[in-house]
Amino acid sequence: MLSFDSGAAADIKLLILDVDGVLTNAHIVLGPSGEEIKEFSVRDGIGIKVAQFAGVEVIFLSARVSEIVKRRAEMLGVREIYQGEQQKLEVVRQIASKHGVGLGAIAYVGDDLVDMASIREVGLGVAVADACADLLESARYVTEAPGGRGAVRETVEAILRARGDWKEVVAEFLAGI
Repeated sequence: MLSFDSGAAADIKLLILDVDGVLTNAHIVLGPSGEEIKEFSVRDGIGIKVAQFAGVEVIFLSARVSEIVKRRAEMLGVREIYQGEQQKLEVVRQIASKHGVGLGAIAYVGDDLVDMASIREVGLGVAVADACADLLESARYVTEAPGGRGAVRETVEAILRARGDWKEVVAEFLAGI
């Protein structure tokens, strides 16, 4: 696992997440009527909620389009989702502009080649453990957990630990439940 300094973590305002292969295990199951089924990690969901509680805006960015992704975002209170976006870096730049932050204030978690440009340009480029080799080489941080199995939760914890406020945020988060 690569590490990053607390300075990089302190600057993170936005956490942009790829969906297939990051929030899911990269498998897409098609039912007999063509319905799509995706499996999401509850641990990642808690990580997203903790990030939001800590003041980090979470955004989903996917090259594919799926109603399930919209429903998962709604469940977690993720207000911004971008789907059907092949040119992800351009969208990342638009998101940065919309939020009035530089690319250095963004952490991006990806797993495959379509995430490469974004991983290289943002302040904290993260690859899940089972990402493609090229992405693993380009990332500033590589999770121990594979996509869909707690990698997002691990990333949130790493950011907050590097900021030095993980224990405080978790205590306050749990007190509010």
